[in-house]
Amino acid sequence: MSKTDNIKLHMLGLPVIQMVDNFSQVTHISKYTIYQLSKHSDKYYKTYTIPKKSGKLREISQPSKKLKGLQSWILANILNKLKVSNSCKGFEKGSSIADNAEPHKDANTILTLDLEDFFPTVKRNQVYSIFKTIGYNKAISTILTNICTFQGILPQGSPCSPKLANLSASKLDARIQGYVGKRGINYTRYADDLSFSGLSPAKVVKIIPMIKSIIENENFVVNPEKTRIAGAARAKKVTGLIISNNTFGIGKQKYKDLRAKIHHLTLPSEQTNTKLLNEVIGWLSYLNSVDKKRLSKANKYITKLTDKHPTTLVAKLKR
Repeated sequence: MSKTDNIKLHMLGLPVIQMVDNFSQVTHISKYTIYQLSKHSDKYYKTYTIPKKSGKLREISQPSKKLKGLQSWILANILNKLKVSNSCKGFEKGSSIADNAEPHKDANTILTLDLEDFFPTVKRNQVYSIFKTIGYNKAISTILTNICTFQGILPQGSPCSPKLANLSASKLDARIQGYVGKRGINYTRYADDLSFSGLSPAKVVKIIPMIKSIIENENFVVNPEKTRIAGAARAKKVTGLIISNNTFGIGKQKYKDLRAKIHHLTLPSEQTNTKLLNEVIGWLSYLNSVDKKRLSKANKYITKLTDKHPTTLVAKLKR
């Protein structure tokens, strides 16, 4: 490892790892185990499928407890110390879908695109390039790459995959931002969801061919089924949030559904339904981060119901 690489790692606040001995010392994992997890990493996964909303199947590659532990160390001590692009809002500490919606709340038109198979599109050579670029030598970059990839791609199931996918998409973000920024169009990316907004519908529509060209040029794939344009006559959505009247939130229908769930917690037949209770608690937590106005309304409704039905599950929601 060159002196320049050492300086680069120090400046980034990353552990200086020159050999497997160093890696073993900083992770408290034996050299033999590191060798096995790197050389035969594909053997340490369990693969299965789960259905997507579209009805298609998503393949999950779940690392073993030992491999996942080492991946989590890499995430905490190396990857999470690396900066992603300013356009990237998903899978980042301190960032939420509210941050993704904020830049678009004053727009007249919103365009959303979806990247197909986001993680598997990122290949091992791209992962290797990330570790090599930040200052690790060829041997250590290869070991880190082996540990973080499965069958030559980023696996859906590894704790490292979201961050590595975001880092791999940094050039994509920079090229898109460079193109749309000077045209007065806002751009954010939440994992595989790309959102664009502007005041001129014509300008937003006009960027589509070039955006698709940039995406394909960066070796990502547009999901044609999820390209959506929304203007005055159509609900404007960004990562599930409804943009309306210069603000954003979950929308009327979802709030109506939540009120119905809250009311169900007062029914005698639902008094052992802890699944519903936890679902409502989850929704209230979600509202706290994305729609405080409706959270306030929900809490008032909960107080009103609790006063009427103090011995029911709804009382457990009162703060």
